[in-house]
Amino acid sequence: VTADVPLEAKTMVITQTKGGEKAIGPRLVCTSVSGQSKIYPLNKSKLVIGRSEEADLNLHDPLISRKHCVIEKRNNKYIVRNVSTTNPLLLNEIAIAEKRLYRGDQLKIGNTTLVFISDRPEDVKKAIIEPGTQETKSGWGFWLSIFLLLIFAGYFGYFQAYTPLRIKWALESVSKQIKAEKYESAYNALEHLLGSDLTQDNIHQVMGLLSETALAITEQKFLHEDLESVMAYLKEYLSEYGAGKEAEVLWDRLDYYRLTLANRLESADKHQLALGQYSAIKEDSIYYEEAHKAIRRIWLAHQQQPRRDQTLVQLLKEADTHFKARRYLKPVNQNAFVLYRAVLTLEPDHELALERIGQMKNFYHENGEKYYSKKNWTKALSYFERYYLIDADNKKVNDKMKICSQKLSDARIQARKSKRTKTSLKKRSWRKSKKDRENEQAEKKEEIKRLLEESGTESSWIMKYLFEDETDKTNSDKPW
Repeated sequence: VTADVPLEAKTMVITQTKGGEKAIGPRLVCTSVSGQSKIYPLNKSKLVIGRSEEADLNLHDPLISRKHCVIEKRNNKYIVRNVSTTNPLLLNEIAIAEKRLYRGDQLKIGNTTLVFISDRPEDVKKAIIEPGTQETKSGWGFWLSIFLLLIFAGYFGYFQAYTPLRIKWALESVSKQIKAEKYESAYNALEHLLGSDLTQDNIHQVMGLLSETALAITEQKFLHEDLESVMAYLKEYLSEYGAGKEAEVLWDRLDYYRLTLANRLESADKHQLALGQYSAIKEDSIYYEEAHKAIRRIWLAHQQQPRRDQTLVQLLKEADTHFKARRYLKPVNQNAFVLYRAVLTLEPDHELALERIGQMKNFYHENGEKYYSKKNWTKALSYFERYYLIDADNKKVNDKMKICSQKLSDARIQARKSKRTKTSLKKRSWRKSKKDRENEQAEKKEEIKRLLEESGTESSWIMKYLFEDETDKTNSDKPW
């Protein structure tokens, strides 16, 4: 059973009756990092403390283990024992495995402090008791310590009660500003709130409203400014606040604008710039498949050079030469695939042309599957992407392309984490240091930066061989 300490109880003076005092028994005064205090009676022979819902004393603190420690009554003594294998238990600032508790002992687990209080004489440490003074210390001394503790808790309790109210009022004010379409002032107020001491729920609320406000500002800009300026605003916002789930709607909006801009550039025959925007659209985006179909469309457009001066026999002969040399998809306009397609424009049911195109598809598909099964995501993706240029409608291949891209993205993040972990192993402690938290934040921002910067032409896989120098011999021994 837990009991919140009311404000009046924190400041009242407890008096002792002349006829003696009624024993209240051992208690734990639990104080969270925010200053909120509760009193827990030790009325069981065993009290399990931890983060688990099954714990007798359930504490919501990420630095506390699911079952962190146990307080047991043995031979009329209270013993505290650490049962966590990962997190320490501090008794009066010293890490312990098991110790007896005395009045005034302070336990520290995670960010939570537990003070053991008792009016039982046997819970007083003998070393600090002088002859003839035990009765006084177990009476007035005990209540005085409780009085001071509750006064101290009351001081923090005031701010604990005030801060949530202040934040609640601020959020209500911001919501009114958003309804009144005063987006700039709402945005500034929310940014200011982020500098306050917020709970996790408050942070989610603020970030949700911030994303809503940023989206509204984006839509206003879209009506009055050019598309590049709107995208620049979105990228600036996402570089700062793009890590949370609340920002997903803005990532989708950025991908929509990328697709829109790419369509405009493609219509203006600025294919290289268009490909840069198409290829920047994320693999989990609802616009991903549309973007990749556009990439294939541009690639095919570059292959369709007029060949009116060549007969069917000449086309077949040239195509066969490229096929045997395993020049399946490059160089541009001089490869087996484009020549067999040219044959099919003259004779749609040409058996050899259809067979050769099928063989090229099988080559890319089989190799993609082989490397996919070996979890070699880079090579698997390379083969699936080239398969896609021949056949864009194979859903299984398209899905595996997305998976490969996601796996490679995850691997990049993990590599950075591993590098950071190795450099900090010697300094590792049971609690995350400020530096660790800063590194995690920097890591998230680095990944966001990567996602935002992949709008340049260097990010497009198709450009490896569409706009390259045709004399380049890199990977010339590999079939394209």
